[in-house]
Amino acid sequence: MKIQAYAVKHPGGNVEPFAYERRIGKHDVLIKISHCSLASGDVQMMNNEWGDSKFPLIPGHEIIGTVEQTGSHVIGLKNGDRVGVGYQLNACFKCQPCRDGNEQFCLKQKVVGVDLPGGLAKHIVVDWRFAFKIPLNLDSVRSVPLLSSGLTVYSAILRANLARNSKVAVLGIGGLGHLAIQFLHKMGHEVSAFSRTPEKREMIRSLGGKLVDSATVNNKTDYHRKFDFILSTLNVDFDLNSYLRMLAPQGKFCVVAQPLNKVYVNLGLLYDYAQRTIYGNYTGSRKDMMNMLAFSAKHNIQAIADVMTFSKINEAIDLVKTGKVPIRLILQHTD
Repeated sequence: MKIQAYAVKHPGGNVEPFAYERRIGKHDVLIKISHCSLASGDVQMMNNEWGDSKFPLIPGHEIIGTVEQTGSHVIGLKNGDRVGVGYQLNACFKCQPCRDGNEQFCLKQKVVGVDLPGGLAKHIVVDWRFAFKIPLNLDSVRSVPLLSSGLTVYSAILRANLARNSKVAVLGIGGLGHLAIQFLHKMGHEVSAFSRTPEKREMIRSLGGKLVDSATVNNKTDYHRKFDFILSTLNVDFDLNSYLRMLAPQGKFCVVAQPLNKVYVNLGLLYDYAQRTIYGNYTGSRKDMMNMLAFSAKHNIQAIADVMTFSKINEAIDLVKTGKVPIRLILQHTD
C-alpha cells in the first residue's frame, strides 16, 4: 500500500510530503498514527550526525496509533487496539541475543531512519512483536516519549541493580532525564538532578528530584564518593572525571547519550581505592518495554510535553533545533 509521510531529502533539509510503498507481511500490523514525538535525536538523524541516516529520511521513533490491519500470523493484536512503537521495528528472532530475550542486540534488526521509515507519517507498518499495547490510564500525548526515551533510561536503571534507598544522580534534565528522575524516585531512590537551568528547579522537585547546578560541578567536593549510580543523558561536552569522583567506591556510571566530541577518561578513577563501573545502554528488550509501560501505568509516570499539529511540522522542527522546547514536542494528527 502507499503510505503518506513527511521526508527529508538530504542532510539538514526541511521535511516535505512524501509517499512510499510498503507491503503488509504476515507478521506485520498497519498502524494509523495519532501521535509522534519530535526529539533532538530525530533532528540529529535529519542532519546525519551519526553518519548512518538513509535519505530520503522519514524520522520519528516514538509513535502511538491504532491498529488498522493485521497480517495472518499476528497474535494478540486486533483492529482498534491502541499501540506504541519505538526505535526498533523488528528482529530476526533466530540469533542468540533474540533467543535470550535481548532482541535489541540482534544484528539483523531494523530501526527507524537507518533501515525503515519512521513515524512522521499517517501510517506505519511494523512487526507486531514491536507494537505494544498502551495501558488505558496512560494519556497518548504524554506517554509517547516512554516508547524510546522511557525504555532507554528504564532498562539502564534496571541494569544497575540498585539497592532500595540508593543515592543516585541524573545528568541532563531533558526528554530522557526527566523520565529517569520519575523512574528512580518511584523505585525508592534519593535523586539529585544536575542541570545548568535553575528555572527547572520546581519541575525537578515535582518529579521527585533535587536540583544541583552542574555549572559549578568542579567545586562540589561535598558530592565526592556520594552516589551509588549516575545516569548521563548528556549529548554535549562534559567533564566525565568530575562525575566519576562523585561515585561511591563501587558506584556505577551509565551513559545513554554522547557528545559528538570524544570524552577523556582518567582510568585511575575506576580502580584507585575503588571498583567503579562505566557502562552504556542501548534501548531495551521487548520484555523491558512491557515492564516499563506497566510500571509507568502503576506509578503515573508520563512525559512533560508540548503539542503541535502535523501541519506545523517544519515550525516544530525549528523549535527543536533552536532548543525552544522545554522538554518534548509531540506532533498530533487532527483527522
